Amino acid sequence: MKVNSIKNIQFIFIGILFIFNIFQSITLPLIDDEAYYWVWSNHLDFGYYDHPPMIALFIKAGYLFFKGTLGVRFLSIISWIVVYCIWLLILEPKTLKENYLFIGLFGSVGFYQTLGFISTPDTPLLLFTSLFLWRWKSFSEKNNLLNALLLGLSMALTMYSKYQGALLIILTFIPFLPSLLKNKWFYFSLLFSLLLYIPHLYWQYNHDWTSIKYHLFERSKQKAVTYPFLKWILGILILGNPLLLYFYGKSIFKRLDGNKPWIRSLQWISLGGILFFSLFSFSRVIQPQWNLIIYIALIPLTYLTFKEKRSVWITGLSFAYILLLFIVRISLFFPAVIHRSPMYKLKQFVLNAKEVTEGIAVFERYQKAAAYNFYTQQPSCCLQVYTHRYSQYDIWNSEQKIQGKMITFFGVEELSPVYLVDEDGKNEYYKTVDKFYSYSQIKCEVQPTTISSEEESQTLDVKWINPYNKDISLGDDPPQELAFLFFNAKTFEPQNIISINKKFILPPKSSTDQTLFIDVSQIPPGTYKVYLILKPYNLFGKIISNEMSLHIP
Repeated sequence: MKVNSIKNIQFIFIGILFIFNIFQSITLPLIDDEAYYWVWSNHLDFGYYDHPPMIALFIKAGYLFFKGTLGVRFLSIISWIVVYCIWLLILEPKTLKENYLFIGLFGSVGFYQTLGFISTPDTPLLLFTSLFLWRWKSFSEKNNLLNALLLGLSMALTMYSKYQGALLIILTFIPFLPSLLKNKWFYFSLLFSLLLYIPHLYWQYNHDWTSIKYHLFERSKQKAVTYPFLKWILGILILGNPLLLYFYGKSIFKRLDGNKPWIRSLQWISLGGILFFSLFSFSRVIQPQWNLIIYIALIPLTYLTFKEKRSVWITGLSFAYILLLFIVRISLFFPAVIHRSPMYKLKQFVLNAKEVTEGIAVFERYQKAAAYNFYTQQPSCCLQVYTHRYSQYDIWNSEQKIQGKMITFFGVEELSPVYLVDEDGKNEYYKTVDKFYSYSQIKCEVQPTTISSEEESQTLDVKWINPYNKDISLGDDPPQELAFLFFNAKTFEPQNIISINKKFILPPKSSTDQTLFIDVSQIPPGTYKVYLILKPYNLFGKIISNEMSLHIP
């Protein structure tokens, strides 16, 4: 077959996926996190609570061309094509068999196809890690100024996409550290990358390294799940093509082409990523998309392993899975299927919420606040509660923007007799407050940090810190209720709340020492983490104290 005819096969495949991605970007409502990143794009910065800023920049750029869901996803569509072309340039499939193998391997990765029409931080991560591995291949073959600059640029872009990119970069260099540490151009590329990354590091410094603290420490406080290792295994299988598990595994240990440095790096990334996430999966939840860095190396590695071999089975299984993926994607064009999706149900929920909202809509989940903002184009905000983690809305101090204003608050606690059903089928109760005030920036340090179970009632010394420019009345009008919250220490599930029936005033811009009494006689046996929470208007509870521990035998 002629060279041009062989190339046309690739163009046809790219064209088919491009059409699918365009239409599904338009017809499928946003997933909850996409709406959240869209809100980021309206407030561009060098960093955000959850991730680096690249996804916000992608969405902002897409919105310059189109509005709505297509605008949010447009650069993801283009990015997927660029990724595909980068690997075509790296791997250079020449024969018809090699091109079919290439299409089969890259096209049958389910998450790759998903990233063609969904905008998450994994979209730029896939693009710039592919760019990084391309530049690393060039650098390993020829050390010079241009390759060092491009390598440094690609490292910075990877780190501006998602923090998991650091693991891929480290695993790439580990097998060659002895020689790299003697290479001046390697140091130059690192220095150039660091210089490009300084704006984000400065942002982290100004925000007390909030993202680092969240990913390293706060995530470990999430609710416990059953069999996290098995869920990681399931996640890694779903992400790629489970029919090719044997071929993936064989590729990791195969010696290829004299094991050139960049090929050895692919093996280190694949095996190192598997070992890293499997180790952590015994103690914490590993989200499926985190395994993306494994597949970024594993797919080209599998191609290199089997391109010169008889590859009927691997190509056949790949195209069988591509067919299955296309059947699933075609089904997503039917309204009956779309209307059952959580994305559609979330859209309907926020549109229904708009009908009952008086004043500003306030949610306890940041994704719902973002979706409300996107679909209604009306202001909304999120107030973090003890059942949910912090978000970018806390960095923006959204609470300050609604002081003294009418709000309608939506939450899972039974605040009132009226409710809406959310995308998960749960009741979301709502309540309107004519003039809302909340002071959750107040913090307190409680001593001792270990509560005795031998005394039913005991005294705690509390140092209150009021950062506001006015007196704050706790337990008074407007109602700012205080309570002790008890979490199960193993599952992190909230177990009990004990209200504090005490009123006092905190002077402005100062600290105040007070005493509180806690009675644990009604708390069932168990091990607990205890906090003080603030509940304005009895709407929600936000943790404002340090952690205390309690064990009741």
